[in-house]
Amino acid sequence: MVGCWQMFLLCFLSAPILLYRGSLESYVLGGIWVVDDWNGSLAFLSFWLGALMMIATFPRKSLCIWGVVICCFLAFCSYSFFWFYIFFELSLVPVFIMILRWGVQPERISAVSYLVIYTLGGSLPFLLFIISCFLAYGSLFMGFSWDLLSKMGYWGCIGVMVFFIKMPCYPFHLWLTKAHVEAPAAGSMALAGLLLKLGGVGLMRVLGSYGQLCYSMEVFWASAGVWGGVLGSIICLRQMDSKSLVAYSSVGHMSLVQLSILSGSNLGWTGALYMMVAHGLCSSGLFSVLGEYYGKVQTRSMSVCMGLGMIFPSTTIWWCILIVCSMSCPPGLSFLSEIFMGMSIMGTFPGFFLWFSVMGFLSGAYSLILYGGTMHGPCCSSLRPRFTGISKCSYLGLLHSIPLFILFFFPAFL
Repeated sequence: MVGCWQMFLLCFLSAPILLYRGSLESYVLGGIWVVDDWNGSLAFLSFWLGALMMIATFPRKSLCIWGVVICCFLAFCSYSFFWFYIFFELSLVPVFIMILRWGVQPERISAVSYLVIYTLGGSLPFLLFIISCFLAYGSLFMGFSWDLLSKMGYWGCIGVMVFFIKMPCYPFHLWLTKAHVEAPAAGSMALAGLLLKLGGVGLMRVLGSYGQLCYSMEVFWASAGVWGGVLGSIICLRQMDSKSLVAYSSVGHMSLVQLSILSGSNLGWTGALYMMVAHGLCSSGLFSVLGEYYGKVQTRSMSVCMGLGMIFPSTTIWWCILIVCSMSCPPGLSFLSEIFMGMSIMGTFPGFFLWFSVMGFLSGAYSLILYGGTMHGPCCSSLRPRFTGISKCSYLGLLHSIPLFILFFFPAFL
């Protein structure tokens, strides 16, 4: 547990630094790592989730967790597109190793293949895009503003496609569900809590530096996000695999982030930041608790692992709190984020507000199905749970839930 306490120590030691908001002077003086209003909370989240991933994987070694946390932290804080791209790609390597070494199913090979092909295939156009921008303007600094994407039209849309793949946006979401199902608990926590947020931060950086997409492309990607969010929520209603259900719910939540960022408003970007932090804590908590349940009952099927509330009553409260926060109910941070995102979406894309409401309704429906399918019902006689180590599940639920409540009442910390 030394690595876990080291990660918590980094959280609290870095808090005064991350409260500082970086500026142009820090870059001019030779620094390429800047903390501003859009990455400070995500950088802090990296260390917090790193500590929780170490708790979830104990007693395994934590080198892969250190690798993914450091890569994501440096990518969040980078103010150069070159270094952002480097650490954006390097963050895949620890997750790749975790899925291959710690996964138990033979399908993990195809899951890793999907992960690499989708991400690397989408990042190649972005690499060509930043090279062309460097040749044209002589700088890759994120603080400068050029109205470039709207002039490039379809080429600008292709250049930022890697972030829609990373978030992920429909129809590029297949790699996420496969990777989540085959990854261990720490791998799923890293994917949901950190790696998906690289797509949102990268899209913010590109749109902030090179301008908004042309209006036709904005409407196209916004329509794809809405359609993917609704379809992902409907798929969640039909899932019997609890881990797959949480994975598909990430598609719906991140589609709202995509809509808010494309709205281009300060309110929308604030709501997107709140949702990324809330989703990182909620989904990571759900995957960690599901990983503990799977270690006890050796199945993820909700038709088999019913009645867990009677077997593990001490964890029911944390499972309930995480699901309530995931369905955007107060007092969770996701409730505040959906209010902000709803106002920005209604102002920029008024035709999508109905579908935004439908996604909110479906989110509540499949969250209740997940809770009822695991906690209630007759206990299957074939289950032979082991009662050792269940306190670790309570610690994970507690440390994921407390920040959600604190940030709801004190959102200025973000």
